[in-house]
Amino acid sequence: MLPHRRCIDQGMLMDLRQLEAFAAVMSAGSVTAAGKMLGRSQPSVTRAIQELEQELGFALFERSGPKVTPTHKAFMMYGEVESALLGVRNIRQRAQHIAQEENHQIKLVAISALAAGLLPAALSRLPEHLRPQQIQLQSMSPENVVQAVLSKTMDLGAVSLPLEHRGLEIHWIGEG
Repeated sequence: MLPHRRCIDQGMLMDLRQLEAFAAVMSAGSVTAAGKMLGRSQPSVTRAIQELEQELGFALFERSGPKVTPTHKAFMMYGEVESALLGVRNIRQRAQHIAQEENHQIKLVAISALAAGLLPAALSRLPEHLRPQQIQLQSMSPENVVQAVLSKTMDLGAVSLPLEHRGLEIHWIGEG
């Protein structure tokens, strides 16, 4: 099994949990508050910080009993760590968006002549990996096709040309 939560760079292993713990202590001001913020125990946050310090080769916090004070080096690291964690959050959000797109339904509207013959035939020729899982196809008058697309109740409309409307981007796709 691959270590999916570790970043490898020049022989140094940095666990994302360590970086999250460091950022949480910096923003919360204490290890206990950071643990609450992360939903982890105080000892697990302390352990993550100690492991990170060992891997970095320098102390991030000065300890005085239960109190921790960030070192100068901690402040130097904090911006980079926040940027890295933001990048990870962006990756997670993008992955969720991609996963949702897989189940996406596309809503098409067309004049009856296109909805009855040309569009179903064209859609059936799409490669499987490009074909949406669900396709809703409705037939309407040209005016209603325009209104459905403008109101965003439908994703895409197909009509015969000529058609002019400043609120629409019109693409000629062929002639039958």
